[in-house]
Amino acid sequence: MRTDINIVYHLGAPHTDNDQLTWSLRKDTEMLVGKGILLRRPKGYRPQIKEMILELKGDKPSIVDQENLLTSIIKNEQVDRLIMSDSRFLGVPAWMLYGGGLYKNAGRNSVRIRSLFPDNPCEFHLGISNPASFIPAVFNAQTDKTYEQFIDGADLAQIRWSDVINQIQQDNPGCPLTVWCNEDTPIIWPTILREIAGLDPQVRLQGELDVIKGIMSEEGVELLIKYLEERPNLTEIQRRRIRGIFLEKFYLDEAVEEEIDLPGWTEETVDALTDIYEDDLERIESLPGVHFITP
Repeated sequence: MRTDINIVYHLGAPHTDNDQLTWSLRKDTEMLVGKGILLRRPKGYRPQIKEMILELKGDKPSIVDQENLLTSIIKNEQVDRLIMSDSRFLGVPAWMLYGGGLYKNAGRNSVRIRSLFPDNPCEFHLGISNPASFIPAVFNAQTDKTYEQFIDGADLAQIRWSDVINQIQQDNPGCPLTVWCNEDTPIIWPTILREIAGLDPQVRLQGELDVIKGIMSEEGVELLIKYLEERPNLTEIQRRRIRGIFLEKFYLDEAVEEEIDLPGWTEETVDALTDIYEDDLERIESLPGVHFITP
């Protein structure tokens, strides 16, 4: 059993990238494989992991089971870093408020995937999102629960991503955790991709502009690409600032407009949750052991 492979888990959250991370990185599959970095298509590992976790029921797999699972994923590739992404790693999204809190089983569920290869180094990566938009998005994406069943008595004013992050950290000592805000992804997407792939900051990736392209006019995208191509020696900080400038100028309002219509929610509800979220971000940024990517 190879215990030197670094296992990298992208935990979501739901509706923060919709598997864009996978498809952006896979544009550079040949280059990544050449560096020992493997990211399969989701169907190449998600069913196997789900089945293994259900079979184990919280127990650790035998060495034979670990080898079989690893072989089924990497096959004959020479791998040093294995990346797996699934927004259900922390739990089924429709049940994310089960028990009256946000992902109250985040610790237990992260331990279960970390324990699939208990002797390998492990990293967690998590994109978080403003509960004012995150909760409506997850609720509206499911059809099995009423709003009352979905909320499950949760006090929205007590929802904190920092609590989720603390659970993951406490239950998985020694596993680095990288966090970013979904709201910042158009600007920091290249950094997110490189962090997850374990690449140097100067490495350029084909999927760097995948997110920003979806919220900018075609004219703006063409001008941004041309501007960056003409200045290949810019640092990542400089490129980040340029993406921000172009986004501000060529931003498509209709691409990100969100209509929030949940029972009992008002503009005051959205504002209050946003204020809580912004305060929570300051707490997360100061958490020891958390690498927080910001613009």
